Amino acid sequence: MAPTVSARRLADLLGTLDQGGPAYREIADRIRLLVVDGRVADGTRLPSERELAGALGVSRTTTTRVYAELRDSGLLHSRQGSGSIVRLPLGSSSASSLIVTPDDAGTIAMTYAAPAGPPGLARAFESAATQLPGLLATTGYLPDGLPVLREVLAQRYTDDGLPTDPEQIIVTSGAMGAISLLARTLVGPGQRVLVEGLSYPHAHDSFTAAGGRLTALPVDRSPWDVEAMSAALASAPHRASYLIPDFHNPTAGVMTDDERVAWAHELKRHDVVPVVDESLRELNLDGVDLPPLFSAYDARALLIGSSSKAFWGGLRVGWIRAPHASVMPLVQARMMDDLGTSAFDQLVVAELLTEGGQTAAAGRARLRAARDHLLAELARELPDVEAPCPPGGLSLWVTLPDRMSSRIASAASRHGLLLTPGPRFFTRAGSAGERHLRLPYNQSHEVLTEAVGRLRAAYDDVVGSSEPSSAPRRSGTLEMIA
Repeated sequence: MAPTVSARRLADLLGTLDQGGPAYREIADRIRLLVVDGRVADGTRLPSERELAGALGVSRTTTTRVYAELRDSGLLHSRQGSGSIVRLPLGSSSASSLIVTPDDAGTIAMTYAAPAGPPGLARAFESAATQLPGLLATTGYLPDGLPVLREVLAQRYTDDGLPTDPEQIIVTSGAMGAISLLARTLVGPGQRVLVEGLSYPHAHDSFTAAGGRLTALPVDRSPWDVEAMSAALASAPHRASYLIPDFHNPTAGVMTDDERVAWAHELKRHDVVPVVDESLRELNLDGVDLPPLFSAYDARALLIGSSSKAFWGGLRVGWIRAPHASVMPLVQARMMDDLGTSAFDQLVVAELLTEGGQTAAAGRARLRAARDHLLAELARELPDVEAPCPPGGLSLWVTLPDRMSSRIASAASRHGLLLTPGPRFFTRAGSAGERHLRLPYNQSHEVLTEAVGRLRAAYDDVVGSSEPSSAPRRSGTLEMIA
């Protein structure tokens, strides 16, 4: 049976209409964005036109036109007696906000924050290849990880002031593999998970998929409102909490020492397990002083790290640093789905972590230059957009002059630029985030310049400017650096 989304739920996901143009077009564009970023899954049955019209407070004529437009674009299939079913056209670039196919060589995707491989990465692969004969003599089944990598990671934590044994390290398939494993192991159906109200959406999706009920903090100047956190924990039992305290995704904020002390105290007092995503901690572009690792405040914390952010998106190696008592339950749970991460890739990461830091430094230098270039292009082309300079991480979190994020994302797709609208990063459904966009700076200066030109064209489309864009879209093929 096809999954369904109720009219009320779909209305909540769509949020308040901006009425910046024809209502049917805005609703159709927002549904398309919900499908593209996965909030409405392929195969989902949408509510009837009449039900959706009632939930949105628009006419039946409007929703009829919405569904007709979605059917014309191939995104919706309607059949008498079966309703209207979402069908994602896999051959189209709109089928995934993360994929650009060879046919879409001119499309620029700014929907993911992962770096291209820095200079020196190839040397690590070559060095790892010399160790391949010894690796091939083993079975390659390593549910806890390659011993040499676990030893290297344990030593790095120890050097950072957190004494760690190799037995406390579990190597996973990227940070998402770690998050999914922790969600499945820690959270049962109906158990509450405290999360930042603005955060990495796929992590929250993992806890929801495990049956967790998310308690999202209000979004204010800091993602870590201590008073709101204390009140939430006092109101009901919570099983776990998921945090990104270092170069927070998407704001790039850093949790202060005082905030960490307060959070650790309250989490311990209410017996809530901290799941702490530190996969961006190594991307300290400006060398700012960071507080100690979260386990220095709460020894129960489960720390998540990743090579994909610090080195290369295609190096799918992550890890969990866990208290001793948590290791075996995690390994046993992992073996039900996955018997281990690529052993060769683990050798590569071990090489990268022991070569003196040159490759990581080269990657940070490249990102720093790309960040500064993107900031300069935005200041020149879109001075109405507020773009603070983040001290680390992989993206800018910009503020738009009006509630237009979804409309800009939709308009940008028509100019060959894929964006994730701001509301996707907000846990609570609705129109929150319509004044924000996340803009990764993980591509070349040439591509970033072109991307800002297309963003300016989309912005002009949305605000209805009669002035021509100073950076019109150029023709030709651009290579997407992912």
